Amino acid sequence: MPHFIIRPELNYAKTGDYDRLHEEMYKRKAYKVININDNTWRDLPTGTYRIESEGSNEDVYKLAVAALNAMGKFNIGDRRDYELIVFKHVGSHSDLQLNKDKSKLPPNA
Repeated sequence: MPHFIIRPELNYAKTGDYDRLHEEMYKRKAYKVININDNTWRDLPTGTYRIESEGSNEDVYKLAVAALNAMGKFNIGDRRDYELIVFKHVGSHSDLQLNKDKSKLPPNA
């Protein structure tokens, strides 16, 4: 199944906002780890998520926006509460740290 990378950045973040974002992304099956061809889970850089989806970039973008909206994060005029990028992961090389925090893993991983 195709993988997508989601990178939200919260502008004007308050204490606990990123914890809440993680909860909202996890509910939507977007995780802060990736499995790269060697059957081990690796941590993604801070604030970066991976999701498996048969949907389009737009579908995954809307999912991430829904997570942000669930937190009350949205754009008002020129004041942007968040920055967001979504792209399809088509292969990579990486030097990511081995995951040691099992709470970051997808269920049944």
